[in-house]
Amino acid sequence: MKRANIIGALIILLFSVLFTVEAKKMPLFEGASPGPGFIPFWIGGLVMILSFGLLLQSLRMDPQKGKVPFMEKKHGLKDIVYITLSLFAYCGLILLVGYPISTFLFLLFLMKAVGKYSYKFSLGISIMATAALQGIFNYWLEMALPKGILIPL
Repeated sequence: MKRANIIGALIILLFSVLFTVEAKKMPLFEGASPGPGFIPFWIGGLVMILSFGLLLQSLRMDPQKGKVPFMEKKHGLKDIVYITLSLFAYCGLILLVGYPISTFLFLLFLMKAVGKYSYKFSLGISIMATAALQGIFNYWLEMALPKGILIPL
């Protein structure tokens, strides 16, 4: 598992560097608004940081750790089904009740049902993530998110 993590991290790191370099060739800003290279550049940078973190963590990992394959865990297949069904439900809910409510419910479900976190933690993360994303898109990027047909805000 340690060797696979190191190889995977190096491959992802390489692709994220290439992705970021290519994104930098496009304009990051057009006047006061983000340009076509803005989001790809920052996504590439974030993936680069995360893959570097995985590489460091893998280098320090005990070789005997992490030997249990995902699908042999008790809830591996059940979690895959939950995540897949919740993604389909999320796509449908966005059109009905809008982005904020559907995103909150989606994150709450994933945190509680799949992540097995407490209700207090799950509610807090779901509220903060939904509010942060809503703020980023509405106020910073000035992009309207779906309001829904049942609950127009």
